[in-house]
Amino acid sequence: MTLNPDSRPLVGRQILICRPPGQDRPLAEHLRALGAEIVAYAGMQITACEHSPATQDHLKRLNEYQWAIFISANAVEFGLLAALKMGAWPRETRCAAIGKASALKLEQAGLGPILRPETSDDSEGLLCSDAFQSLVNQRILIFRGQGGREVLAEGLRKNGASVDYAEVYKREAPTADPGELRGRIQSGQISAICAMSSETLHNVIEVFGLECFPGLCSTPWLVPHPKIAVAARQAGIQNVIESPGSDLQALSSALINFFRSYKS
Repeated sequence: MTLNPDSRPLVGRQILICRPPGQDRPLAEHLRALGAEIVAYAGMQITACEHSPATQDHLKRLNEYQWAIFISANAVEFGLLAALKMGAWPRETRCAAIGKASALKLEQAGLGPILRPETSDDSEGLLCSDAFQSLVNQRILIFRGQGGREVLAEGLRKNGASVDYAEVYKREAPTADPGELRGRIQSGQISAICAMSSETLHNVIEVFGLECFPGLCSTPWLVPHPKIAVAARQAGIQNVIESPGSDLQALSSALINFFRSYKS
C-alpha cells in the first residue's frame, strides 16, 4: 500500500501551542496526526473566580432572562457549573454562543438549539443575527470572564435590550518559566507558534523576555481572528498566519497552506 505524501504534511515541523493547560489537547492531537511535533506552553491560566454579589443575583434570576450568551468555551464550562448549582436551566431562557466549541458544549448539555453568529464568529457576527435586531423588553445575560470587550453589550443595548454580566472565570498570566523553549525559539527550531487570543500573544512575548523577542518576531504565529492578527503585527510579528476560524480543520489548513507557500 502506497502512503499518500499529503497525509502527513506537517512532518518536520515543531509547533508551539500556547493554550491553557488541558485546552491544548485537541489541537495537539490533530496536528500530531498530520505529522507535527508538538511543544506546549500555557500562555494563559484560566480559573474560576469568586462571583460578585451582582453575578450571584443574576444567576438566581436566570429565568427572568430571555437570552443567555456565552462568549467562549470557558464561559460555558464555568458558567453552566455556576448556573446549574442554582437549579435546572430554565426552559424560557434561550442560549447563544460565540464559537463552534462553545455551541457544541451547550448542545451536549442539552440546551439546544444554540444561536451562533451567521457571519464572523465573534461579537460583531452575533450582533448581525436576526434574533438580536429588535430587543425591546428583552433581558440578556452574558456569561464571560472578568473584564473583556464591551462591543456585544453595547450593541444589544442599542437594539433595546437590558444586558447584565455573569463573570464566572478569570484569566491570569502564565507563571511557568519557558526554560529550554527560549533556546528553541532563538535557534529557529520552532516552526510556528499558535496563540488563540491577543492576551496570550502578549503574555508569551513578556514571559519569554527581551532576549527572545527577535526570535519570536521572526517565527510565524498562527491566530484565529483578524483582530488577533492585527495585534500580532503591531507587536512586531513578521509572519502572521490568519486562520478563517478557530476549529481544528481551519487552523490546520491555514498552517499547511502557509508552509506550502512560505519561502524561508
